[in-house]
Amino acid sequence: MHILVTRPEPDASEMRDRLAGMGHTADVAPLLQISLTPPPAAAFEGVTGLVVTSRNGLRALATSQALPGLLALPLYVVGRATGAAARELGFADVTVGPATAKDLVSIIVGAKGTVTVGDGPRRLLHLSGDKISFDLVPPLAEEGVQLDRITVYRSQTADAMADAVIAALREGRYDAVVLMSPLTAETFVHLVLREGLAEAAAVPAYLCLSRGIADVIRRLSPAKVMVAARPVAEDVLALVHDLASQLE
Repeated sequence: MHILVTRPEPDASEMRDRLAGMGHTADVAPLLQISLTPPPAAAFEGVTGLVVTSRNGLRALATSQALPGLLALPLYVVGRATGAAARELGFADVTVGPATAKDLVSIIVGAKGTVTVGDGPRRLLHLSGDKISFDLVPPLAEEGVQLDRITVYRSQTADAMADAVIAALREGRYDAVVLMSPLTAETFVHLVLREGLAEAAAVPAYLCLSRGIADVIRRLSPAKVMVAARPVAEDVLALVHDLASQLE
């Protein structure tokens, strides 16, 4: 199959390489650009644990001069890939939530007593993006866990797609389009409509990380929309396998 990958870099190229390993070809057309902001050392004063819900949060943390002094802290992350990257960065105490930020609530609450300083209260810090799909602060506050949030990366939408991508869409050369965030889907729909490609864009299958993303792309009335069983990249790649089986 030939697939359009719309993820930001470096995740887009990583997914293209994984698709190549599965026997597929892919074009990379990032519809979001991620800018990182290294968190200052002062942001970590009094912090007893860290929360990272995306690889971009971890990438920003990796650029902080405060990193060496943080590696002993408990770190809560979402997804096995982020967990593996955190361990490679030097964190030893990494707890991995299965799929979403919401999954971390019960995990963090269940870890009472494991992220304290002496007899003091827990104070966790969430290194997040400027846009979040689930706010961890209220449910954790209800359980007596203080969570502060600092923005360490921002998403900027693309204002155009490459001519080659537009041509491939117009000529029906994509079997599938991968969409990994609602903002990416919104941007794709906007650019497709602006280019007059609504009819052509209904041809490929859309492989969506979540139902919310699927709801956005259905504005184009596509013939096929598939949603990952869990909102993780591995399950999106499983959709690729399923679609390929259907097209054989």
